[in-house]
Amino acid sequence: MPVAVVIVLVFITRRTAASLLAGALLGAIMLFGVDFPKKFIEITYGVMGSELWIWLVLVCGFFGSLVALFEASGGIFGFTRIAAKLCKNQRRTLLGAWILGVIVFIDDWLSILSVGAAMRHATDRFQIPREMLAFLCNATASSVCVIVPISTWGVFMTSQMVSTGICTAENGMATFLQTLPMIVYPLAALFCGLLFALGVLPKVGPMRKAYRLAEGRESVQDTLQGNGESKGNALNFLLPVLLITFVTIITGEVLYGTLLCLVFCAVLYLPQRLMTLNKFLDSVVSGFKDMIGVLMIITSAFILRDVNSLLGMPDYVIGAAKSAVAPEFLPLVAFLIVTALGVAAGNFWGICAIAFPVIIPIAQALDSNVLLVAGAIISATAAASHLCFFGSEATLTCSATEIENVRYAQTAIPMLMIPVVLSALIYLGLGFLLL
Repeated sequence: MPVAVVIVLVFITRRTAASLLAGALLGAIMLFGVDFPKKFIEITYGVMGSELWIWLVLVCGFFGSLVALFEASGGIFGFTRIAAKLCKNQRRTLLGAWILGVIVFIDDWLSILSVGAAMRHATDRFQIPREMLAFLCNATASSVCVIVPISTWGVFMTSQMVSTGICTAENGMATFLQTLPMIVYPLAALFCGLLFALGVLPKVGPMRKAYRLAEGRESVQDTLQGNGESKGNALNFLLPVLLITFVTIITGEVLYGTLLCLVFCAVLYLPQRLMTLNKFLDSVVSGFKDMIGVLMIITSAFILRDVNSLLGMPDYVIGAAKSAVAPEFLPLVAFLIVTALGVAAGNFWGICAIAFPVIIPIAQALDSNVLLVAGAIISATAAASHLCFFGSEATLTCSATEIENVRYAQTAIPMLMIPVVLSALIYLGLGFLLL
């Protein structure tokens, strides 16, 4: 019921954070009755006092600071100028966005913010709707991250396989590589994203209307001319992004890369006299402030997650499926249930961490293919991050492309259902073939 309230309200009010809080309040009332105000505040304190929430605030806020610095230095516009030479039409521009999303593979947040900020002006130039750029940003980000073992997603998924006894820590990487062909959804999403970018697959549903609206607007081909932005140096964008990627690979922590990158930007920009020290600090603060709306949505989603957890939603749904699933259908059921729970909770790694220790023992007891079931859980986690329009990935995507979450829901989700349905059919077939 709380999730249903969120979905209805967000389309009526177009206010994502307020709708999430309304759903969470309803859940608190269902749980605690007249004591709900005190308990709701305690849940909120618990969320905002957690290490994960503090980490998210720092990473998300400083990512915003970096984007502001990239814009203030002209680095993004320099990259856009280069992209404009290569992106001669809509198809090449969308293909460029897809390729850039694949190249920035180390972290989905870094990919989303980099591609969104770098390609906004290029897509505007050819009257491509921002909704289409948002679809490609999110469709490629976690999809490529989840199939790269050294990415943040790859490391997390390997840890889940180790913790549930699928493999030992020593052969965790080898086992993850064995599982890759069974992680179907990210591969399907990447492939479908490429086909949409090339125009092989037609735009469906509200995305077609978004294209008609974009084509009705005047071209912005010359908006970068005559205002000094066309003189930006692309290296002022590319070098910091490469530094974040390198540091994250070495340390396994994207926050370290982000903080070091802020220092690097000062060393890079100030000697070039691209900005004064005051302008640099103002950009850091203003970029952080620009992410407040994103952080509000993420915080509200976390509160709803904890309320749903107290209501017992994940345990109930998974428990209801335990006794009713044949081993042949377990990969399909695992994919569908974890996807649905991830979307409802707005918490993808959390649901994944719940699902692994519950579903993997079922697979072992039923003598099902454990690696296939693990691949289905991992696929579902990525699918949920794409489909949940109030989740952190979709919210960052909307921030990077400057659209509303509800517009993402209306335009991207119908297109994302194609790889979801395709993955479900593949898991149904593989459940019988690889039993």
